[in-house]
Amino acid sequence: MKYAQFKEHEIRRTCTKQFDTPQKYRPYLQKDFQGRCCYCNMPEDLVTVPYHVEHFIPEKAFKGIRDELKTDYNNLMWSCPKCNLSKGEKYQGNIHDDSKIANEYFYNPVEMDYNRIFYRNELGGIDSDDQKGREMIKLLKLYRPVHNLAWLLERMERLCAQLEERQKTEKNLGKRQLLESAAGKVARECVKKEKLFRAVYRGKRIFKNSIF
Repeated sequence: MKYAQFKEHEIRRTCTKQFDTPQKYRPYLQKDFQGRCCYCNMPEDLVTVPYHVEHFIPEKAFKGIRDELKTDYNNLMWSCPKCNLSKGEKYQGNIHDDSKIANEYFYNPVEMDYNRIFYRNELGGIDSDDQKGREMIKLLKLYRPVHNLAWLLERMERLCAQLEERQKTEKNLGKRQLLESAAGKVARECVKKEKLFRAVYRGKRIFKNSIF
């Protein structure tokens, strides 16, 4: 069941420069993709490892045929490590068709609004009613609990900020104290959920209330 939309931002390519290595595009990709993974929408400030410069058409597919794709900004994506590693060298299409940058396994996250393909279900998981979208969830492993936790943690942090802001403007002492108490509880839960998220992201297995 659809609970919330997948993302709240748009990806817009603004870089007009040409560089000789993909890594030199990092600041432009970070800006244009608003610091979020183009596939799972996870914000980069949640993880402690750098995001990857990812090739939509992988190098294994274009090497020796369309080598210009290695540094073509339109073929570069901003991806979290998990999505990049899951996507790997997966490719399907006509690599000799140099009129477009396409990979039939995946919707191009710049050309396609992922809100039309994905949504968040009642558990915070990434879901889709689209056949190709469901295949992408499998290929990119978007079904992993880490994606549910990232979404939940981000919503909790936003709620905490809203409660703190309300507290600053509330003139009624009783209501202000209630807001302060609520903000404190949410903040403490955020700390717990962040520890859990980081453990899961590192691949820890969780049983009941223990992390192994």
